[in-house]
Amino acid sequence: MRQKFGFQTVPNGKSYILFCAGEDSGDAVGESLVKTVVAGARFRALGAGGTRMQGAGMHPIVDFENLPVSGFGDVLPKYFKLRKSFKVLRAALESPDCLGLVAIDYPGFNMKLAKLAGALRKPCLYVAPPQVWAWKSARAHELAENPFVKLAVFFDFEETAYRSAGCDVVRVKHPYLSTKSPEAEESSSILLLPGSRKSQALRNLPLFLKAVEVSQMSKAISHLDYVLLAARQELVPAFERALLQFGNESLSQKIRVAVAPPNVNDRNALYCRAKFAVTAPGTATLELALSGCSMAVCTKPDFLTYCLGSLFVKTKYFALPNIILDRSVYPEMIVVPGHERHAVAGLVKEIADSFASRRKPNADILRSRLSVGESLESLMAEFLRKFV
Repeated sequence: MRQKFGFQTVPNGKSYILFCAGEDSGDAVGESLVKTVVAGARFRALGAGGTRMQGAGMHPIVDFENLPVSGFGDVLPKYFKLRKSFKVLRAALESPDCLGLVAIDYPGFNMKLAKLAGALRKPCLYVAPPQVWAWKSARAHELAENPFVKLAVFFDFEETAYRSAGCDVVRVKHPYLSTKSPEAEESSSILLLPGSRKSQALRNLPLFLKAVEVSQMSKAISHLDYVLLAARQELVPAFERALLQFGNESLSQKIRVAVAPPNVNDRNALYCRAKFAVTAPGTATLELALSGCSMAVCTKPDFLTYCLGSLFVKTKYFALPNIILDRSVYPEMIVVPGHERHAVAGLVKEIADSFASRRKPNADILRSRLSVGESLESLMAEFLRKFV
């Protein structure tokens, strides 16, 4: 017999661990966790995850492409698809074949799934739980009340926030620490990383392209190469259409669209060679900083998210390396609706400055702060011992 949850049918007869990662950063973190689960062939791994988790052996039961969203305004158009995906994951968690839940980031789904796991008395490992240090601190107390959930965090300020709320929390080493900066000459390429979520990327991309267009007017930096990086292959057609719609044929020909390498070491090598990067906030900022690449961090949130963020978000910075270092090392720009010109001017200046500046030496400092704790693989192995 085969049990049908949704996106794909699942064979019965063997216990499984349910995974839920709804974004590319979670997919990257989940890869090693899935490998640990399936390595002994005792358990299956199934759930929500992208190409990395699926390549590691996870059986997908929902369409990952429906999951990545950025901000409140992006959730509404996808509401029914998201609701359907959640129902599939909930049914999989409720199945007697499901032993436990591994949640990775994505609090819109995972806070509810973690609560359900507690009600079902099934263990839950929540890796990269919500950013309660920035907003919605009540989530920490909600997780503290669930005796079946264990939290795994990467940063000291996360551990402090969750431990003070009474949570069962452990610090783990960041998986990107395994990368090593290769001995390679710096190229003249500027990387454009508008975001891994389609809606976010297509909001940011016109700003990034305008900054490139203006930068090309300067003879001093007109020779630079520009690479538009898609987090996954599915974003490439949307990026190519956006380039054509921008209306500058010569610019479209100069910018090369490429998919970011799936392997973290290959991405690190690419970032290490780049002259500069213009990037959306997210995990990519940490990868870039660890590679030694200078960058400017820019995002244009939807109007509703901008308004709510202005009222409730309580962190000084939004670029992850700046948060970890607790100082403004990399320039940040949140684009206020109607003030796009100021952001473009700021990006143009940063691109021009990068041509004459050296890299910011923060990689070693970041590595030292991310090297505390046990590995994700050992934590996953410990989690699996509950079911042996």
